[in-house]
Amino acid sequence: MTRTVALATTPDRADQRRRTRFQTGMAVAVLVVCVSLIAGMALFILREIEDLSSANSDNVQWSLSQADVEFIRFQLALSQAQVDGDAEHLNLLRRRYDIFYSRMTTLRTGTVYADVRQDFEFTRHLLAVDSFLNDVMPVIDAPDSELLAGLPLLTRKAQMVFPDVRSMSLAGLAAFAERSDERRTGLISMLVVLAVVLAVIFSGLVLFAYFLFRLYRLAETRADLVVEASEHTRMIVSAAPDAIIVTDANGRILDFNPEAQRTFGHSRSAALGEDALTFLFAEESADDLRRELASDDDAPTRHFETRDRALAGERAKAEFLAVMSHEMRTPLNGMLGTMQLMRDHKLDERQTDLLDRMERSGRQLHGLVDDVLDLSKFEAGKMTASRKPFSIGRVLDGVVETAAPLASAAQNDLGWSWQGPEKDDAIGDARRLRQVLLNLVGNAIKFTRGGSVDIEVECLRDGKTLEIRVIDTGIGISSDDMTRIFNDFETLDSSYARQAGGTGLGLGIAQRLIRLMGGEIGAESEPGEGSIFWVRMPLCADGVEAEAVPAAEVEDRTPSRSLDLLLVEDNETNRFVARQMLEAEGHRVTEAVNGRAGLEWAEDRAFDVILMDVSMPVMDGPEATRRIRAGGGPSSDRPIIAVTAHALPEEIEGFEAAGMNACISKPLSRAKLMTTLADIVDGAGAGQSRGAAPSRSDLIDTEQLDILRAGLPEDRRDDILQRFIDETDQTIARLSTDTPEAEGLVARVHACAGNCGTFGAVALRAALAGIETNSKRGTPITRDQLTALAPLWQDTRAALLDHIQ
Repeated sequence: MTRTVALATTPDRADQRRRTRFQTGMAVAVLVVCVSLIAGMALFILREIEDLSSANSDNVQWSLSQADVEFIRFQLALSQAQVDGDAEHLNLLRRRYDIFYSRMTTLRTGTVYADVRQDFEFTRHLLAVDSFLNDVMPVIDAPDSELLAGLPLLTRKAQMVFPDVRSMSLAGLAAFAERSDERRTGLISMLVVLAVVLAVIFSGLVLFAYFLFRLYRLAETRADLVVEASEHTRMIVSAAPDAIIVTDANGRILDFNPEAQRTFGHSRSAALGEDALTFLFAEESADDLRRELASDDDAPTRHFETRDRALAGERAKAEFLAVMSHEMRTPLNGMLGTMQLMRDHKLDERQTDLLDRMERSGRQLHGLVDDVLDLSKFEAGKMTASRKPFSIGRVLDGVVETAAPLASAAQNDLGWSWQGPEKDDAIGDARRLRQVLLNLVGNAIKFTRGGSVDIEVECLRDGKTLEIRVIDTGIGISSDDMTRIFNDFETLDSSYARQAGGTGLGLGIAQRLIRLMGGEIGAESEPGEGSIFWVRMPLCADGVEAEAVPAAEVEDRTPSRSLDLLLVEDNETNRFVARQMLEAEGHRVTEAVNGRAGLEWAEDRAFDVILMDVSMPVMDGPEATRRIRAGGGPSSDRPIIAVTAHALPEEIEGFEAAGMNACISKPLSRAKLMTTLADIVDGAGAGQSRGAAPSRSDLIDTEQLDILRAGLPEDRRDDILQRFIDETDQTIARLSTDTPEAEGLVARVHACAGNCGTFGAVALRAALAGIETNSKRGTPITRDQLTALAPLWQDTRAALLDHIQ
């Protein structure tokens, strides 16, 4: 059964909005022009008024009149000098000359006299006066005796120029009065124009106000109509038997009626604002709909049929698979854990063979659960890829080591090699890349008998892309099958495939993982000629330091002492398995059946470590952890390890935020459980399996040490190594006696760890790094972590000296 879905877009009112904006913009532009015009005219008038102000006018007239006065004073001083002839009256004469000369200079150059200087009569007399001043200047500036002798000549010349001085003043006053009258007349005319412009602007403002009022009334009317129409439309849409989605021109959902909510399984609040095609339909359907919509841009409403029940079925299937795959891990944990415990008992050859078969089947079932859970996580959009430095070579070594038994059983040769320049350092998700490569190698082995499976690694010419090719000499794949090998639940019809079995999920998940990491995957094959599966990833990175993975970290280890443990787990089988594993290693175990019971035990006793299941009734693990940390009880500062069937990266971050120090997955592996306890209690890499002395490869990286020594001057190698040993002797001796709260302890640990990394002391570096990690995470540093450093350094020291001798 299908239902009709109407995808409607709201009417495009862009043209109407553009017209309204244009009209309003024109009105505003006219208003701006008018205001600018008024402002300009006002500034002009202000300048004119300022020029005609009484201060400037009086100053000009006073200066012109004062010229006569200053010249008369000059003549009086000249007369007195002739009568008395002493130095005082001669100096007074010079001052009067200077004052009159300054006055003439002002009239000749001053800005306020520019209009006056345009008068011919004024200028003519001004030039005559300037000629007089320049003519008598040598006599005025001469010594007293020469000035006294020239006084009669100065008197005659002064009398001759006096009419010019008087005429200059009168002509200047007349010219100034004439110019002032002209400017006043112009100012009056400007004021009349300004009044007219203001009248026009006022009229315009009245019209503009009326226009705005009309717009307001129109907008109000349209708003009422829109509200009314919207209410009618909403009632129709809400009551419609079909799913109706209203979008804008860009496809964003504006309305989502109840039938659409039932059809698509999304609430209205979640749908609003989302892209309709991407949010509601599968990728293939969305692409088809986009093409259909692009071919019919004029239709505001489009009807089409959709697979609502199929989509609901897909969602139900994904939810079912996620829940079931998660829940299946609980019995798997019990089954696989019990098998590990059975190996502690004496078994005959037949029983061991049956146990091996049972465990292989259990591991296959575990892999299937992982595949299904990965598929459901990917479909739910909860799968992300990390971006961390790692070593390509170490990843491929791990792949070959893991797949080697399968290859040997099928009588296949298996190995890997670089093609072209080696670039071992990379950035990406090493765990997911390893998962993909194990799938490809496993498939290659599955379809190959008595041949070879080769892994070729190459950094392509761009220097940034890694290509890994898995090449087999198996039966090959036909061209018809090549088109569907990456589909989910697809298996090829071959005898090998039927013999090996499988769900057909592996390549589909591999393709998803590669795309998630920004890469691509493909295959080439000819029947009978073998196959090539290739992966291209943006992983090669020059100059990037890969994560160090000391050998001591990957070895199975157990804590260096017997521990008092609290096991919080609601499943009885899981508790039995975990207890047997722990007690077999000499640890004491107290059980709690849920988070609340675990909280009560933690508030009553101080345990060395708490193993906390995540999902439990009554109170879950994270909540119990938060309460333990906040309660201040005897175990509030003790390490807590999360135990979970499966956890996303963001969930693990939530565990850490709750106060958990580490996380291990179900089904429990004894080796992983013991190693995690050793990391927590002794520091990562500090502990060794009891009863076995650590090997040199566990303690030092001989390759790193040899590279370092080769790069040192030959005459200083021994001195530098001895200095490292002496410094480390002192640091470890101090750390071994330090309390966990000692000042500067973490700084000493950090410095020593750096030196150990340089000299290849990988086990000691890992132990120091574990202490530093505890400090960064806020986890208490234990006394046992510090005391374990001394014997580890002694073993490391001996290995170093033995290697260089």
